[in-house]
Amino acid sequence: MAVENKARIEAVLGQSGTGKGLWTKAQLKSLKPNRILILDPQDEYGAFAQPVTSAKAMAQIVAQAGAHGSYKVRYVFPKSCTVDHFAKVFDLACQLAYASRNCVFLVEELSNFTTASYAPPLWRRMCNSGRHEGVHVIGCSQFPAQIDKSFLSNATLVHCGFLGEEPHRKAVARKMDINPDMIRDLPDLHFIEWQRDGRKLFKGEVAITGRVRQHEIASRDEKTTEIRSKKTTKIY
Repeated sequence: MAVENKARIEAVLGQSGTGKGLWTKAQLKSLKPNRILILDPQDEYGAFAQPVTSAKAMAQIVAQAGAHGSYKVRYVFPKSCTVDHFAKVFDLACQLAYASRNCVFLVEELSNFTTASYAPPLWRRMCNSGRHEGVHVIGCSQFPAQIDKSFLSNATLVHCGFLGEEPHRKAVARKMDINPDMIRDLPDLHFIEWQRDGRKLFKGEVAITGRVRQHEIASRDEKTTEIRSKKTTKIY
């Protein structure tokens, strides 16, 4: 059964205040996952999972759920958190998500956990073949040029809001095959989204209420500053 699962690796990118958190929460409300593990450095996802502050508690909750039980847990990091602590919790969370199977694994601010040249082997394995275990990976970051390249390379969906620094825009634009200026010109709460299925591009906006509107982009022209749209509209 797992072999037939479609890969779901979603990169949610954009500077603080551009709407990526609103968009992510809207997706979770739509998905209603009954098995979810969240790494939550800023304590933002209280509506979706119970908080824990110890790695042992996180592991116990996932283990007690077994192969088919429900679990909704998020690890909230201490305010004064060391690089070593981030690394140890991330490594354990990757093990738990991969072993438990058929779950959503949400990592907030990936630059806390990976670099452009390094990520734990099991994280890369999930990004390469997590579909076989039914793991739906969601990774969020303000700094896409600094995070694990294999994650962005294998993403099945890339959602991007405004990015102020050119290296970050270029890293995402290469994946989407668009002009980086299209990312630079996005107002807050607006986004561009690339979907691997059909190699389609969308633009849209997120309301403060969490409602998302988007429509398909008809042009990738490097000189295009005003995006022409097709009739296709998706509203969540």
